[in-house]
Amino acid sequence: MRILYPSLLLGLAACQIIGDPKDPGNDSASDSTTVEPDTTSTTTAATTESTGTSEGTTEALPTTAATTEGPACDGLDELTCGSTTGCRPILGTPFEFPGCSPLPAYLGCIVQTDCGATPTIACRPDSLEVYLLDDTCIPSDLEPCTSMLTLCGEACLGFDEETCAADPNCTAHFGAPHVEQDMMLCADFDAQQFLGCDKLQLPCPPAVVTVCPIDQPDVGFDVASGCVPPGFEPCMDGPLPECP
Repeated sequence: MRILYPSLLLGLAACQIIGDPKDPGNDSASDSTTVEPDTTSTTTAATTESTGTSEGTTEALPTTAATTEGPACDGLDELTCGSTTGCRPILGTPFEFPGCSPLPAYLGCIVQTDCGATPTIACRPDSLEVYLLDDTCIPSDLEPCTSMLTLCGEACLGFDEETCAADPNCTAHFGAPHVEQDMMLCADFDAQQFLGCDKLQLPCPPAVVTVCPIDQPDVGFDVASGCVPPGFEPCMDGPLPECP
């Protein structure tokens, strides 16, 4: 007869419960619990890395924006500058220096911005070039300066017809005098008169204008160039018929 003591039975049951190979659920749950922090850590690291990359791009944006806003205009020719959104061409009236032309000169292209309304003198470093600008915006390769020079072509205003015609920086103005023929007023383009000399300028609108010397409204000339000569002003109702 075999006698089993209760204490021995209790010990055997305890051994069976602790080492039971049929209970993989606890081990799996334990493994899952162990791996889960690692997964969370990996995800967190990836998120941190992504955030760092995003912040790096954001920090680089000001440099990129400055590059596109500045140099995107700098170096463009006048036509391209004028047709590029956000860019503005800078023109200047030359002062008297060797090789100057009275015509407005294209000096460069800048980013469109608000400028002061004060006319500004600008010089090109290491050269004799001096320009009068309409406002305070100055291209990067020029700098503000002062000058005692006169504007290019200003001397033309006192030239006679022969001297005016010989100077490439000057423009001679002619006009057809108003005369009476056959009881009718007309403009005699066959007997045009020299009206004055002016500095070279852009072409005037293609139209015939009637001008009179300042304070002499009864002495009229029709000017075919469309320009008003210095010392004259528009007058009367318009051009007269051309004399036959």
